Amino acid sequence: MDNRLYWLWLAGVLGFASPQAGTLLDLYGGAENLWQARDSEDFSTLLGAKQRRRMEMLALEQFAPQLEACDKLGVTVLPYGDARYPLALLDLPDPPVVLYCTGDADALTRRARVGMVGSRRPSPYGAEAARTLADGLARAEVIVVSGLADGLDSEAHRAALAAGGATVGVLGTAIDQTYPSVNRRLRAEMDRQGAVVSEYPPGTASYRDYFLQRNRLIAALSDLLCVVEARQRSGTMSTVHHAQRYGRPVYAVPGSIFSPMSEGTNGLIADGQAAPALSADGLLKALGLPGRAEPAPAAAAAPASLLAEDTALLEHIGARPVAFERLCAESGLGVGELLAGLTRLELAGQITALAGRRYQRR
Repeated sequence: MDNRLYWLWLAGVLGFASPQAGTLLDLYGGAENLWQARDSEDFSTLLGAKQRRRMEMLALEQFAPQLEACDKLGVTVLPYGDARYPLALLDLPDPPVVLYCTGDADALTRRARVGMVGSRRPSPYGAEAARTLADGLARAEVIVVSGLADGLDSEAHRAALAAGGATVGVLGTAIDQTYPSVNRRLRAEMDRQGAVVSEYPPGTASYRDYFLQRNRLIAALSDLLCVVEARQRSGTMSTVHHAQRYGRPVYAVPGSIFSPMSEGTNGLIADGQAAPALSADGLLKALGLPGRAEPAPAAAAAPASLLAEDTALLEHIGARPVAFERLCAESGLGVGELLAGLTRLELAGQITALAGRRYQRR
């Protein structure tokens, strides 16, 4: 009998993110022992009504096709306590009974790991901050952990890969799905330079709650959590709460006081729930690792090459978006001159053009 079948059976009985999982595994030591004790009163009293019904209905043989699907898809099955199962998850009250992995499973346990989370619709500032921090961490051989979602997750993963580093994605879907689907190519690159994991086996239907459940795994897998940009109320904050519950240090990137996208991160810093994340070096030092000199952003050297009139125009553009009409009035430039100046500033990497003919300094 393949020992993994006992674990798949136990995962099926308990369900995902089961609060009983930690207690049962501490008491019985493993899935095969729980299978042997399935008819005992001591075991059944620790289960909920739905779990007891599933235990009565499920047999080991029913999970053979699931195991075959994993083997066919190249998915590594990591039962609780397996040598490659992340130690960081063993102490959770609701650990995944089974973790499914594509790519290099060793990326889950080797070296330091920093979780990077934030908005799915970031500002240009947030996207640049994610790229800069992930690049610096990856160059220091720190593994970047995130959720493979749109926005800041993807920015962090891509920057880590571009720097030649490893990155880990934690899915809120079944291991054989990629959401959003546009990230399939990114995931393929991550499988070559890192890993993608899920507690949901192949074929599992998607539910919104699964994305919130996976946030506890991002927090637990990270030695430190960095929130790049987030609104006051967002799913990102659930990851922060899990990190605090697990005793992981939390850092947040400060943002503009005018930006709703930074209300959450600024609030965490103001309330003392997070330390300010100002550089990759600062995060490395928080991990007890030597800092590395970070390359200056490409835009930093640009002002010296700007025309005098463009430098003057730049003074009217700040971190808060400003409308074209207002710039026209404040700068005293004609429409043609203003358009030309804005184009030069955008090409120089000094500003970002937003929807509605608004402009923001980078």
